[in-house]
Amino acid sequence: MESKIIKQEKNPFLNREEIIFEIKSEAAPSFEEIKKQTGKDENLVVVKKVNSNFGTQTFTVEVFIYDSPEAKKKIEIIPQKIKKQQAEEAKKVAESQPTEQKPEETTQEEQKK
Repeated sequence: MESKIIKQEKNPFLNREEIIFEIKSEAAPSFEEIKKQTGKDENLVVVKKVNSNFGTQTFTVEVFIYDSPEAKKKIEIIPQKIKKQQAEEAKKVAESQPTEQKPEETTQEEQKK
């Protein structure tokens, strides 16, 4: 997989670097492969687009690299599918914790008496 940077800009207002790559590969690169290709922290890299022209083996990739996790969290939107998964996980954790916390609550109430 061969890559070439077409355009690279620093966006100080959004605390990120915007890069457009051209990748030559026989198969479409996955988002994970593209994140590794940037050489930056994968938690701060967001792959926006992977475009290809029909019949060619070149792919144009748009990537945003944030300066900090806070900047990424502030700007990037979490897809609804992932939000639902996180809500279900939080609900499962919340359901399992009350059974464990009840004995602790009674001990705190006894200490107050």
